[in-house]
Amino acid sequence: MTAHRFWVLLTAAYATRFLRLPVGGWRATDLRDGVGPVTRRTYWVDLAGPARAMTDVVDSALQHLPARLPKPLAWFRRVRPGPGRTVVGDQFTILMLGVRRARVQVTGVRSGCFRLETLKQHSESGWIEFHAELLGEDRYRLQVVSQVRASSWFDRLAYLLGVGILQRLTWEAGLRRILRSSGGRKVSHGTTTAEWP
Repeated sequence: MTAHRFWVLLTAAYATRFLRLPVGGWRATDLRDGVGPVTRRTYWVDLAGPARAMTDVVDSALQHLPARLPKPLAWFRRVRPGPGRTVVGDQFTILMLGVRRARVQVTGVRSGCFRLETLKQHSESGWIEFHAELLGEDRYRLQVVSQVRASSWFDRLAYLLGVGILQRLTWEAGLRRILRSSGGRKVSHGTTTAEWP
């Protein structure tokens, strides 16, 4: 393949959103920036008898997010160094599967809940929310909900060919670690996925 043909193909891939090149910085993205169907994924674990208040469990999950997610799958690191608390506006850089760099930004924090939004270069465009809800007396649900579109057709294909499974394993492992930090016992768990145009 000649150099000229390579650049023509690369330009076409970028123009059709089959591929995204690392340009434009780390700006926020939303569903309008993605391609393909909107995908809403929910990962949850129900627990009983936590030893800590669930608001503290969720806050601890945000403050220790890099330690709560398995490093072989997604290596999280807060961009702002230092010992201060993670707050709205803070960003996390992610090395996914050891090859893909991405970032998310904390855009909302309230009692028992926090939200992350994807930044350009992430394989998905949208948001991820973590929260706890009361199910009944001394029973709770820890839940990760994401609503996203693939950032490019290449990312959509990668998701369908196996990245989606690794993503599920990442969040499920994270929820198990957060469950352990609560001091409660697991009652049940599950995952749901819904897509629409």
